[in-house]
Amino acid sequence: MKNKLTRNIKLTLEYDGTNYSGWQKQEKQDVRTLQGTIEAALSTLLGETIETNVAGRTDAGVHAFNQVLNFKTSSDTSTRRIPYSLNALLPEDIVAKEAEEVPMDFDARRDPKWREYHYYILNRPYRTVFADRFVHHEARPLDIEAMDEAVRHFKGRHDFTSFCVSESAAAIENPARTVLEASCRASNDIVWFGEPLEGLVAIKMRAHAFLHNMVRIIAGTAIDVGLGILSPQDIPSIIEAKDRTKAGKTAPAKGLTLVKVQYSVSDTAHTL
Repeated sequence: MKNKLTRNIKLTLEYDGTNYSGWQKQEKQDVRTLQGTIEAALSTLLGETIETNVAGRTDAGVHAFNQVLNFKTSSDTSTRRIPYSLNALLPEDIVAKEAEEVPMDFDARRDPKWREYHYYILNRPYRTVFADRFVHHEARPLDIEAMDEAVRHFKGRHDFTSFCVSESAAAIENPARTVLEASCRASNDIVWFGEPLEGLVAIKMRAHAFLHNMVRIIAGTAIDVGLGILSPQDIPSIIEAKDRTKAGKTAPAKGLTLVKVQYSVSDTAHTL
């Protein structure tokens, strides 16, 4: 007889998604996923099979600074102990930051007020080995003001079919999403190894929810604007077209990071 699940634990973690085939566990046992890795560690720690709900099912190669999941357990292990003990079982590219007990009806995927992603572009002639896993390098000069003007067109509620994987869009009953914030700016204030990371550009997108590859396609389209291939004024017609072929390429996964998930108006936003 299974033990009764008496507690609901909210766990915040960060990870480098480079070496994983996305968040969602797969039927094939040899496919390395974040969910599979984390659930295996939790099950070992708590002595029972653990299944998780997650705020954002990130794709292969995408990172997270504040990912949130919840799981139900019969274990009486203290929430203070869970992150420390879990980190001893997890690989070095995943870190549990904090755990807290929440009401039994809390659901990390269903309950967020919004999710915030940043897409990072290193815009300078040369790469940096110290950040290459987390930024997309674009050596050609970008017009950041034009990119900012372009991404601001995404704010509000729109049908984002043009900015979604075609197969996924066809399977979605309602491809409309509400974007709360959208901007593009130089981010030289981010310090990396004691020095500002010169040439860093951040595209910030905050919404209740996102479609598959939505932020990466927006980022690829914004880069085309920055290169002069498209203009900011093209964005409304691309949105209206509801046609994936009208938007730019899907930007590489490594530039995308889930930065924050907010569950209540009292939450404090953490940014990179």
